[in-house]
Amino acid sequence: MISGFNTDVEHNGVVYHIQTEDKGLSSQVIVSLVYDRGTILASKRTPYNDLNEGTLDEIALSDRLSHQHKLICAAVRAGRISDLQQMSGRARAARREAAAEAKADLPPPEVRETLEESLVASAAPVVPIETQRVITVSTPETAPIEAPDQAPLTTNVELDDDFFDLPVFADEVTIIDEIQLLPEDLDVVSELSGIDRPRHEHLSVDILGETKFKGGDRVSLNILICRGTDRRIVKDAQIMVKVLGSAFRPVIFHAHSDANGLARVHLQIPHFQAGRAAMVVRVIADGEELETRRLVTPG
Repeated sequence: MISGFNTDVEHNGVVYHIQTEDKGLSSQVIVSLVYDRGTILASKRTPYNDLNEGTLDEIALSDRLSHQHKLICAAVRAGRISDLQQMSGRARAARREAAAEAKADLPPPEVRETLEESLVASAAPVVPIETQRVITVSTPETAPIEAPDQAPLTTNVELDDDFFDLPVFADEVTIIDEIQLLPEDLDVVSELSGIDRPRHEHLSVDILGETKFKGGDRVSLNILICRGTDRRIVKDAQIMVKVLGSAFRPVIFHAHSDANGLARVHLQIPHFQAGRAAMVVRVIADGEELETRRLVTPG
């Protein structure tokens, strides 16, 4: 099923990045974030536990995910960034008030309908927008965007810890005893040797010489971009490296692969002692998008 959308929307010469994703059955929340060059300007959280009564209604969830993403895109296209920021603040206040009222056995306030009705009622006429699925998108090449002459925005955004939940893979070593092959086993291998393996033309990304990442580290990432079963190199691919954390603001780095499909990104991981963090490497080439994540430990 669709896990989210990513769309770039331009307003007054500034390109804003809107990301909407499903946080999974453990949270049952749809989260939309509005970025400006790595800074989160506004957010919207919508629960969907009403769709998981017994069996999850995946079609309704997909429709709600798409509807929320298009709603935020329309608001940004209409220049309603400040309204989204104010609504984000009101939503946080409402959640705190709902938590206090829950202790007194009072029903929580309904926040989602108020936000959606306000955006639909006052937003400019919405033209059809093309959303980009997380896995495969078609994005035109754009010229570098110059930063607007304005004071940096400082907006405190509350994010749940589960936003950065990533699987942790422990290193394991398995000792295998020497295997004695019988003649009939060799015959079976010989019969299967003529069968071709499935071929594909998908992108692949490798982080060369990869080590464990820790807060405060200064690292140089060597990234190799290939395509297909025969691993043909992909040159001039767009590469974005994001370091996300619950205890610090996101940092973003950009690069392009060279004629050998290689790119080197020098970055400084922010210091943090609590919370969770992750490094996200996103590659776009020939209309296809690929993303891989790595865990960052406190330091």
